Amino acid sequence: MSAAWLRPHWQAGEGRSLLLWFVFGEFPRQLPIDGTTWRTRGLPAGAEIARHAARDLARGPGYPLTGALGDLLRADDPALAARAAGAPEGFVIRAELADAPDLDALRDGIGLVSALMAAGGVAAIDPQLLTAFDADAWRARFFARPDFDVRDHVLMLCDADEQAPGRLHVHTRGLRKFARPDLSLRRVPAAARDAAGELLQRLAEWQALGGRFRAGQTVQAGDLALSAMPGGRLDDPAFNNLHVAFDWP
Repeated sequence: MSAAWLRPHWQAGEGRSLLLWFVFGEFPRQLPIDGTTWRTRGLPAGAEIARHAARDLARGPGYPLTGALGDLLRADDPALAARAAGAPEGFVIRAELADAPDLDALRDGIGLVSALMAAGGVAAIDPQLLTAFDADAWRARFFARPDFDVRDHVLMLCDADEQAPGRLHVHTRGLRKFARPDLSLRRVPAAARDAAGELLQRLAEWQALGGRFRAGQTVQAGDLALSAMPGGRLDDPAFNNLHVAFDWP
């Protein structure tokens, strides 16, 4: 299968992309996957896929139905979280991959999850998006369209800025899939919330398609000039990733 999700702005970086999905359900013993049907070449090189009984999955690393993520998933959709918790088995797909000039490994992983959901999956969980999907929601968001759309893969969040009372913190989550840092825009006035979200959406797409920020690089947003400040750490719970910070004037 030829490359389909190219990165026209790609500049090689030292970071690694993280792909991680949990798929809960009950599956046939033999599970052949047709690559043409599901737009996948199979497991990306360097990736791992493991099938577990529910009790073993619950004891494994990163189990998403406990802790803060489990609480969030149950609050968002209690019935779906209950179906996931009651499923007899599940798959874990995980890959940490070198930065690449295309996104075909991501496309391959999506195809694998789509095939599993069609073969008995009741819930697919993407911890980087803090979201669980049933089969219909997964297919509509990730598989119905063959083209790439960064909005499918990156979460946009807005919170009160604890460092600047009365201002907002607009930030992303999910860009680690692209071996890129997430984006953090602080001190945003409430009236500029939508404009800040649109700006970060454009910057997220630029990064997903291969762009990279330099320290001190200026981003022009209308009359505003914002300076990029790369930093953070991979285990930061707000991002699960490094991030590039910007301050609204």
